[in-house]
Amino acid sequence: MAGGEIRITKELRVSPSDLSELIISLGGVKFWVVAMVPLYIGWVLAQPAASRHLFIDQARLILALLVIGPFLSTFTLLFNTYYDLGTTDRLNPRKRYTQIVEELIEPETLLWAAIGFGVLGLLLAAYTAANFIVYPVPPPGPLTATLGPHGFTLVMGLVALLSVAYSHPAVRFKGVAGMDLVTNMIGFGILCPLGGWALLQPLELAPWWYFGTITLFLGAIYAPTTAADYEADKATGIRTLAVRLGVHRTLLVGFALQIASVVSLAVGWTQRWFPFDSPSAYGAMAQLWPFVGLQIVFYALFIRRPSVGKIWALLLLLSITEGIGVLLMLWGFTQGTTLP
Repeated sequence: MAGGEIRITKELRVSPSDLSELIISLGGVKFWVVAMVPLYIGWVLAQPAASRHLFIDQARLILALLVIGPFLSTFTLLFNTYYDLGTTDRLNPRKRYTQIVEELIEPETLLWAAIGFGVLGLLLAAYTAANFIVYPVPPPGPLTATLGPHGFTLVMGLVALLSVAYSHPAVRFKGVAGMDLVTNMIGFGILCPLGGWALLQPLELAPWWYFGTITLFLGAIYAPTTAADYEADKATGIRTLAVRLGVHRTLLVGFALQIASVVSLAVGWTQRWFPFDSPSAYGAMAQLWPFVGLQIVFYALFIRRPSVGKIWALLLLLSITEGIGVLLMLWGFTQGTTLP
């Protein structure tokens, strides 16, 4: 008490277990899945025709899922949270947890934790490549000739680099309209499945058209998220795609990407490009077009008179419908083989 005023302070006691649980919760298990599923798809597609299966039975895949999920995805989210903590996250209703973060730990803890997860992820990626990945000889191109099995390490390094570019103030692609979308499309649509492919096959042999189709769909998923965060991002001066174009136009961009992904898939299927060059995959896809068409119907319905609730409902339905379709397509691609 001084000068007739009473100052009341609050002391928070935080145990190491509390801190670890908080950091893991910020890392976001659901965000891990967004990165792990495309990597798994790439691994399934890269399997030799005689031994294709769906069951996760290889150490290299388990380690790669740890790299892209618990390590690099957590790095990405913690790094982003550190730079958004005092700006857009403070005003975003779906990120109220940031107020709890500020009460429990100092922001620098998030930064150093992020760096720790990132370093662990890249070290594990290099270890996985050096000890579990072997490519055929001779190499199919100069990249594999130079890197050997470390094509996987390179891809994971690019994932980490994109995460830094997305959030760090020196680049801050998150605040550059269009680049926020492109960064996520490349990261989840190209690099994640390419990482799974690189566990078994050289990078030069990747099915680029199919990964491009995945990229278009993930762009259709990401665009509405910027629309959902429009108010908070606009209030803090972050020029996302939605802030630059407006909510309605951003949703139309997402809708266009959704249509483009379906068109790309249809072209590849009719031309029997890999993975539809096998009769089993081609036949399986023939029965899945209603699921693909339903995605366009959902998009067209939910972007009319959009609201935050409608946007998140759309994202949930798109994710479920696409997930079912891809899983059933992979089931046909492996001819229904679950175990090796």
